[in-house]
Amino acid sequence: MAVSTADPADELRRLYPPILTTAHVAEMMHCTIGDVRDKVHRGELEALRWGQQFRFFREEVIASMTRYRAGDPTPDDENVRVDTDRD
Repeated sequence: MAVSTADPADELRRLYPPILTTAHVAEMMHCTIGDVRDKVHRGELEALRWGQQFRFFREEVIASMTRYRAGDPTPDDENVRVDTDRD
């Protein structure tokens, strides 16, 4: 079996149009539409208003996704304060 060395971002570019709906973004990120809306409201993801709906530029969505590397803090770790001044 051959192992694919293709860049995942290139695969997303191939599969999705340049302007995305909230449903597209949710599918890309493997989350719910509500999660995407929450990311927009928290400022974690840029969107354009289209009437009562959001639209997204594919390249901005891809850029907002960062690759996790071993040793990097996980999203849950980012909000945890580590107290180094213990007695």
